Amino acid sequence: MAPHRQAAQIDQVGRWLPQARASPGRFQPILAVGRDGVNVPRRHKERKEGATATVAVLERRGKRVGTVSLGQRPESGQTPLPTHLTALIQDLLQQVDAQSLRLVSVSADGYHPSDYDHTVLKTMPDPKRPWCPLTWRRLVDSYHACLYSQQLAEALFGSTPKGRAWAQQRRQPLTTTSEGITRVFQSAGALRRQPGLWGKAQAYAQASASLHKRTHGMRYRHSSCQRLPIGSGMTAAACKTVCTQRLTRSGMSWTIAGGQGILDLRVLGLSGVWEHVHQRYLASQPMPMLQEEMAKVAQPRPQAA
Repeated sequence: MAPHRQAAQIDQVGRWLPQARASPGRFQPILAVGRDGVNVPRRHKERKEGATATVAVLERRGKRVGTVSLGQRPESGQTPLPTHLTALIQDLLQQVDAQSLRLVSVSADGYHPSDYDHTVLKTMPDPKRPWCPLTWRRLVDSYHACLYSQQLAEALFGSTPKGRAWAQQRRQPLTTTSEGITRVFQSAGALRRQPGLWGKAQAYAQASASLHKRTHGMRYRHSSCQRLPIGSGMTAAACKTVCTQRLTRSGMSWTIAGGQGILDLRVLGLSGVWEHVHQRYLASQPMPMLQEEMAKVAQPRPQAA
C-alpha cells in the first residue's frame, strides 16, 4: 500500500485547502512543513534516531485544518525521509497555486532540519512558475528557543535555582514582545559583567553563539500577529503517534524492514487516507478470471436458426 500513499495524501491536502481558503480572516492560508527525529529501538543494537515529517494546512486565522505525516526508521543521514517529503511538497505544489499560500517551515533548529531548509526549501522553484523561487518562512520552534535560553542561564549561573528562575522570566518576553530575543541578550550581557556569577567564558560564548545563529527564526511576536505557527507541536505529536506509541513499548525491538512496514501503515491511518489508499491498491491488482468464465469466453456461440 505504501506506493499509493503520496497520491492519496496530495488528494487529502487538496480537499483541505478549499476549507482553509473559505475561512474568515485577512491572511492567506498556510502550508506548514516540519520534521523531527525520534529514537527508536533496533533489534540487537542500540537505539538510533528515526525521523518524522508533517505537512499541515492552516486556515487564515492560523487554526489547523488537517495534517498528513511521514515516518522513517533509522537510516544513515535520514536520507529517505527528506526525499519523500520533497516529492510530496513538489507534487502538491504542482496541483495548487503556491502564490495563494504562505509557506512555512517550523521545527527545532537541529542539523537535519536546518540543512533541509537551506539546501532544499530555499532553493525549491515554483513548479508552475520555474522562474519564480518559492518564499519559505523559517521559524525555530518556540519551545526549543526557550531551551537555548536555558543553556545561556546555565552558562551564567550554573545549574542553580537562580539560573532556572532567570530562564523562566525570559520565556514570556521571548515569545510575546517584538524584540524578545534582543531583551534576552541584553539581560544576559548585563549579568555577565557582574562579579560573583558562575559564568564561564567558553560556556557563555557557546550558548550565546547558539542563540545568535538562530535569531532569524525567532521573531515570535511578529509571526503570532500574522497567525503563523510558532511551535512544532504538530510534528512533535507525529513523533509520538507515528513512532513512539507503537515502536517503543516495553521489550520491543525491530528490524529496519519490519519497523518501516508498521510506520507505513500508521502513517496511512493517521493521515486519514487509509480507505483511499486501500482502494487504490485494490484497483492496481490484476483481476483474476475463473476458469469457467475463461472457458465460456473461448466457446463459440451457436448460430441462430
